[in-house]
Amino acid sequence: MRIITVVGIRGAGKTTVVECLLRALGDRGLRAGTVKTVFCPTFHMDKPGSNTYRHTAAGAALVTAKAETETTVLYPYPLRPSEILAHYRDCDWVLCEGDYDLPAARVVAAHGPEDARERINDRTVAVSGLIANDQNTLDGLPVLHPERDIDQLVALLMEKTPDIQDLSALDEALNGPDAALSRDFCVQGCRGHAGRKNGVQVLIDGKALKLTAEQEALLRSWAQEAQA
Repeated sequence: MRIITVVGIRGAGKTTVVECLLRALGDRGLRAGTVKTVFCPTFHMDKPGSNTYRHTAAGAALVTAKAETETTVLYPYPLRPSEILAHYRDCDWVLCEGDYDLPAARVVAAHGPEDARERINDRTVAVSGLIANDQNTLDGLPVLHPERDIDQLVALLMEKTPDIQDLSALDEALNGPDAALSRDFCVQGCRGHAGRKNGVQVLIDGKALKLTAEQEALLRSWAQEAQA
């Protein structure tokens, strides 16, 4: 099993990188799965008030929602990476979006050099995302566009990503400063964070423009740069 983690600031293109890699790997006859890490401390996978949520609240050790088209198993506690990835034994590749703690090959999606460098570690294979519209290298790493350079990105990952047999080796978290950085970003900019009281508002002709979380985060970044 080859495992890649795709990390980056919100709106930099992480999900686009994952989507393009999934399609490219599938075109090569490879089976790929994904794991999405959510930093927001108020996020729940189950909807409060649902029957399955009530099962968990009542003390169920494990809850399964079985439907006609999908099955969801809800553990009321976090699982170790090896426990999660054990479900992917029939996959050739697993793409982990947003996991900074996983000791695996890394692709950094970035807006520009500054937020890329904050997230580059010694396991980083390539840089991608929006930054690829402006440059093709950064500090000796290739900067590859997730769409037009996808063949090159896949070839590089096939060369640089080891085939991991012992999943327990992934349970020792990196706990690097980039993980803390991204968790803090969630608290500052996450639309669903419970403690958030202030927001970004843009008015056009006196009417408020509805912004996405990514747009708000970008405006906050510009404001911080202007005040620096």
